[in-house]
Amino acid sequence: MIDTRGLSLAQAPPFHVPARFFLTAPFFALLAGILLLWEGPASLASRWLPLALAATHLITIGYLGLLMCGALLQLLPVVLGAPVPAVRWVGNLTHPLLGLGALLLAGGLGFGLPWSLASGAMASAMGFLVFLFPVALALWRAQGEPGTRRALRAAVLALLATLLLGLLLSAFLLGLIPLDDFTHWANAHLLWGLLGWVGLLVIGVAIQVIPLFYVTPPYPARVRAWLGPTLLVLILLASLAEVRGWGLTATLAQGLATGAFVFFALLSLRLLAQRGRRRLDPTLLHWLVALLAVIAAALAWALQAPSALIGILLLVGLGVGLPAGMLFKILPFLAWFHLQHRQIATGRFDLRIPHMGSLLPLGWARLQFGLHLLALLLAVATIFLPVLARPAGLALVLAALVLEGLLVRVVLAYWRASRALTLPL
Repeated sequence: MIDTRGLSLAQAPPFHVPARFFLTAPFFALLAGILLLWEGPASLASRWLPLALAATHLITIGYLGLLMCGALLQLLPVVLGAPVPAVRWVGNLTHPLLGLGALLLAGGLGFGLPWSLASGAMASAMGFLVFLFPVALALWRAQGEPGTRRALRAAVLALLATLLLGLLLSAFLLGLIPLDDFTHWANAHLLWGLLGWVGLLVIGVAIQVIPLFYVTPPYPARVRAWLGPTLLVLILLASLAEVRGWGLTATLAQGLATGAFVFFALLSLRLLAQRGRRRLDPTLLHWLVALLAVIAAALAWALQAPSALIGILLLVGLGVGLPAGMLFKILPFLAWFHLQHRQIATGRFDLRIPHMGSLLPLGWARLQFGLHLLALLLAVATIFLPVLARPAGLALVLAALVLEGLLVRVVLAYWRASRALTLPL
């Protein structure tokens, strides 16, 4: 059972607000796997290939974007005591805009459709902007744990920078503006998106949930206080140096930022080794693989390995796997918590609500982790054995399908119990 002391559970948004984000996201990982299955070895030959760009944005906007936005709408009021203003409206607008934007943007990048690229860029931008301003206001008012608060504020700033650079690159691809060196601007966009938005958000969440879920010692106070702001400055310096063509400065800043992420991953692994709950559940396994993928990606960058290898480690190992593992705990907890509140409100103590462990079968969660790990290993091996690309795509598809099935099971169980609680005696 999760220790809920220190959490502002009474301020949580309605169950359906984050649940719709969580339920939709696996379809985009499924589509990315289908692209890999369809295109085969050519799709991983370079990150600049059209279908590689399409799959990347299906994961970053469709999968990660939906999951991270849905999680923040839930996390801010519960962990930091900072409810997002008009959270229902934010959810109702952000969810379809990001989903549609990811589909259209992937279509435009993957198949060379200017109208799809333009529409996808605008829909994604509108979805993120609708989300950003209320969330920034909530973070400004937040009073919770300072380390989490600083890391999440830095992540939101990084998302804004990622969004602006993405719009700039889209305008260039559509022939609306000139850019001196597209590659440098694209690298800056990548830095802000992966190291900034994703990386800083993972740090902010880890600081809170690893001690909470696994009964580990807390992260050191100096790490909580300074890691997020320091990384934000390093990413800013690296991106400025990248677009200005200051190669040595860009490499140095990226190296320092990479080193900081490796330090955090090693520290997290050390804390997890000291955990009070020794069971290797699927959520913990996803954390371990994600942290090891971060370290492997840093080593690959230092050794000047192919950029496709680094992208696979970060996008699949961290970006696809870790949120899936977190959902194994978050969604059952949310369902159980909301059912408890409904039971108290209706006075239906004659009914027994499902406990967290029964909502999500552990065996199927282990299968999902195994399929994800297989997809990651095959995708990494594809860099050296291209014939493995389609098996990697198939494993990614199956992992997404099992994840979706698990999430649907939790939501259906919630709605059945919720309906029973509202029926008259």
